[in-house]
Amino acid sequence: MTNKPTIYVASAGTGKTTALMDELNEALKETTPDTVVFTTFTNAGAAEAATRAREKFPTYNDHQFRYFRTLHSLSYRNIPQRKMISFSDFLVLNKELGLNINPARAVSQGYITMAPNKGDKLLQIDNLRRSRMWTYDEAFKNQESSDFAACEIQDFSEAYTTWKKNNRVYDFTDQLEVFLSVIDDWDPKITHLFVDECQDLSTLQWAIVNKIQAKATYTIIAGDDKQSIYKFSGGDPDALINLVGDRKILTKSYRLPETLLAYAENIADRITNKQEYTVTPNNTGGEIEYVGEITEIEEQLKKGTWFLLARNRKYLAYYEHQLNRLGIVYESDTGNGAFSPELAECVIGWADMLDGFDISVKLVKRVYSKYLKGPSVAYGFKKVVARLDDQEYVDKATLTGEYGLQNLKPWHESFSLPESLIEPLKHMEATGELKHRPRIRIATIHSVKGKEADNVLLLPDMTSLTHNSYNKDADSEHRVFYVGATRARKHLYLHKPLTDMFYPL
Repeated sequence: MTNKPTIYVASAGTGKTTALMDELNEALKETTPDTVVFTTFTNAGAAEAATRAREKFPTYNDHQFRYFRTLHSLSYRNIPQRKMISFSDFLVLNKELGLNINPARAVSQGYITMAPNKGDKLLQIDNLRRSRMWTYDEAFKNQESSDFAACEIQDFSEAYTTWKKNNRVYDFTDQLEVFLSVIDDWDPKITHLFVDECQDLSTLQWAIVNKIQAKATYTIIAGDDKQSIYKFSGGDPDALINLVGDRKILTKSYRLPETLLAYAENIADRITNKQEYTVTPNNTGGEIEYVGEITEIEEQLKKGTWFLLARNRKYLAYYEHQLNRLGIVYESDTGNGAFSPELAECVIGWADMLDGFDISVKLVKRVYSKYLKGPSVAYGFKKVVARLDDQEYVDKATLTGEYGLQNLKPWHESFSLPESLIEPLKHMEATGELKHRPRIRIATIHSVKGKEADNVLLLPDMTSLTHNSYNKDADSEHRVFYVGATRARKHLYLHKPLTDMFYPL
């Protein structure tokens, strides 16, 4: 590294992104956004940073914020273009190599989080090996279980690499590896580098950050090693702990009151390797209590924002069943429930179309392909619509006259939806709630990282898979539950655990 970074060490809710925005404000007194790289671990984080920056500096156009991206997005824009590996590619690969990789999981996530079979496990190990820049021997020693010999790991990796090369495709890790190899020739004028959520960066991503830093004059980094929860995909909390620079410790939690902070710190105290510092709460309030059944907090669920969290998706169905039984509207990571942003958009758009307003072709495509039931569209017209420009807009007359629409009934008579969804959606439409995300979200802990709610119901139970992970690397599991406990602003409810693997009050 050529310039010594400023490092913001920031526990949950201490305002690290705000601190970075303040640093950006100072930077833009001397330069323009197109000389700034602002990168963070998630697409949502990068989008939030870009949005906040545009709002704070409205005189600059969107193009000038073009380097406010994840490292994957930066790499995609700056490497020789090849085709990303697709669902159908994995089907062919499985057949040719005699594997059983789950294509949907591999394509949607870029890495395998659950590895139920041999193909998935080998892909997971190979991704982790490349993300951590390990040798084959290191990958063998660090695999979650002892399923494969070192030669099996190497044979798979070489065959997979050859297959991708022959078929001119690349995966998400290839994307970063290629960017690292060509980044010396990437020559924008970079004055400032900002890195948020750096605790989740892999060894490979840190190598890219180091190369960008060599081009910059100033580097500002923020992270919290206690919230490093992506070790399974290459995240390296030790890289932040050992990073050399000018440390600025943010010690005031703007999110957590005293009681909730004390519980979170009780979990964090179990982490053996972490940065030590004291955090102060935002006030003396906050409540924690055990819950046996969701019916015990039915009245509380009617007010405020909520996260209902579990360690993995296996337990989410329980929450969904209980809320369905109570008739409470929610959003779920599983895609079940009365609400999804996509479905809400289609319901609203259909109603607008019936009222005489233009709607986007993009929306029409979604409605035609996913929701209309029966003979609502004349034969062949779905394919016609699929070829249209997403940016175009159409009205009711055009849809019926030119694009085969035969059904002008209300959405609840036109859409193919489970009966259990109809009434909650009609209620949300009538109250205007449909235009906003529901107050309640059912999710895994990983998916709400960086987010917060007034209330959190946390299920601390571990599955056998998680328990095995705990036995191998307890620190990683402590970090996950620390993240879960620190999402609440006011009230933390702990679902009474069914096992003895949990964090007591």
